[in-house]
Amino acid sequence: MARGEGDIDLEVVSRNQMEPTIAIDADGTIAFANQRFCDIGEFSESEVVGDDYARFCEIIESGFEELRAAVEAVLAGDAEEERVELSMHHPEGAPVPRRLPSEARVTPIYDDGARIGAIVSLRRIGKRKAYERQLERQNDRLEEFAGVVAHDLRNPLNIVEGNLEIAREDCDSPHLDAIGDAVDRMRTIVEETLELAKQGRHVGETEPVILSELVGQCWTIVDTREAALETEGDATILADPDRLRSLFENLFRNAIDHGTDPDRPDLTVRVGVLDDGFYLEDDGPGIPADKREKVFDLGFSTAADGTGYGLAIVRWIAEAHGWDVRAVESEVGSGARFEFTDVEFAP
Repeated sequence: MARGEGDIDLEVVSRNQMEPTIAIDADGTIAFANQRFCDIGEFSESEVVGDDYARFCEIIESGFEELRAAVEAVLAGDAEEERVELSMHHPEGAPVPRRLPSEARVTPIYDDGARIGAIVSLRRIGKRKAYERQLERQNDRLEEFAGVVAHDLRNPLNIVEGNLEIAREDCDSPHLDAIGDAVDRMRTIVEETLELAKQGRHVGETEPVILSELVGQCWTIVDTREAALETEGDATILADPDRLRSLFENLFRNAIDHGTDPDRPDLTVRVGVLDDGFYLEDDGPGIPADKREKVFDLGFSTAADGTGYGLAIVRWIAEAHGWDVRAVESEVGSGARFEFTDVEFAP
């Protein structure tokens, strides 16, 4: 590609890349390919430079259409960075290992503030990272779907609620209270559906969280009635504090809702530290042994008016952190105990 006075030296831009890399001009022409890229497909630099970047088709088994969309978005100025998972191959006998790149990172090239091209660098990502990114995409779609459903449900709920208030002014009927309870329950389901979609997202950045401080803050937010909180030991763990707050708030609500009633309003909830994590337990009636695996299932609840979302949210938050969670019998009686393990402690 001939360079004009306003062009930048794409070879200089790309030469320092340690990964297989090409630089693409604004018209989609490959302006530079480093040796690591050429090795993957047994290309020579002269074969690649000046060609359309669709040349990728020769070494990409799947993911090219997604890559094309990413490159076009960056070239058009619609994105600053795009990442695309690829499945790649190279000819038999090629002098490079079978551990091929499996992700393309697309970033723009600027000259005097103008976007004049894009760099595509390839790198290897492990199976776990690929799974996490697939899960992240699925959760993005789930959150978007939940948001649309919640929006579409709120409008008719508002209409029902408004007409319910008018009906109460015109007549006094016990049936209206039943309608009101149903509306309240639907609102709860909508809000918990949104929270469930949000909490299933993979946790990115974490920070040190002092367990006892966060637990105390969460306890003051929840309606704990006449229950009491005790903490045993303390630790600083690495977590997303907002997600961890949601985890404890749901655990506290679960303990209060299932562990108290008018005949037994008092309950003790205890939070403590394990060798590789933490636990929360109570001295309430507990969870039957045959239901301890099921309590985390979405929609499962032992309460007649429960949504079955609370402990599902707890599990999703734990899994998003990479933790294991299990329900066991409390060590202070027959109550419930939730243990979180594989938790990373702050240094």
